[in-house]
Amino acid sequence: MTLDPGPHGLAAPRRNLFFPTMAVLMLAAVVAGFWGTLFRPAEPLRPYLVVHGAIAVAWFALFTVQTLLAAAGRTDLHRRLGVAGVCLAIAVVASSLYTMAQLPANWRLQGIDVEARRGLVGLVLWGDFGALVAFGVLLCRAVLRRRRLDAHKRLMLLAMFSIMSPALIRLAALPPFAGFDGVVLTMLGLLALGLTLVAYDLATLRRLHRETLWGVPFFLVVHLAPAFALPGTSLDRWVMGVIG
Repeated sequence: MTLDPGPHGLAAPRRNLFFPTMAVLMLAAVVAGFWGTLFRPAEPLRPYLVVHGAIAVAWFALFTVQTLLAAAGRTDLHRRLGVAGVCLAIAVVASSLYTMAQLPANWRLQGIDVEARRGLVGLVLWGDFGALVAFGVLLCRAVLRRRRLDAHKRLMLLAMFSIMSPALIRLAALPPFAGFDGVVLTMLGLLALGLTLVAYDLATLRRLHRETLWGVPFFLVVHLAPAFALPGTSLDRWVMGVIG
């Protein structure tokens, strides 16, 4: 496939709907996935989980607003909100790291035998870590390329894809996905998200944009590879010794 050199101009109005639509769908998936644990919990949540959840939902909501502003041509407001977006993104990473560090203790409080499910703990922790690395890299590149709309919007979308796993794995608990394994559903969901951007490029550009070409495999590999490669290693045992 040939690479798209990246046009400077805005896409046709009908094409602008793709990014807001994806943002709305991801926000809906986050709300649906966390409805029973964040919005309607059976028991009161620990404060740090409430804070982390609020930050994450606010980030997805802000991303949705930003895509709608960009599609409407309100780049002035979009850029002003971008400063708040960077601050919120930093909060997402910080609160995520803290939540990850508390995961073994939180599972024990729920009556889960962490030692017996050591493999799953490692898969979740290292998968989340890989997601944050992919998110951070893609977000930083998106900020650096913010004057190139074609690149910026794809990089931001890829960054959002990178942190969808917590919502996707919880969708397996909903009736429409009854019988689906949560890990399998998550991997299929991530692959589907990446392929959606690939399909959009092929439909609108007749080729892959350069950011799509490297960004899709990057977010998938950096997110998922640690989840399957690192559990059980000496690094994994050291980390669990620190936080476990």
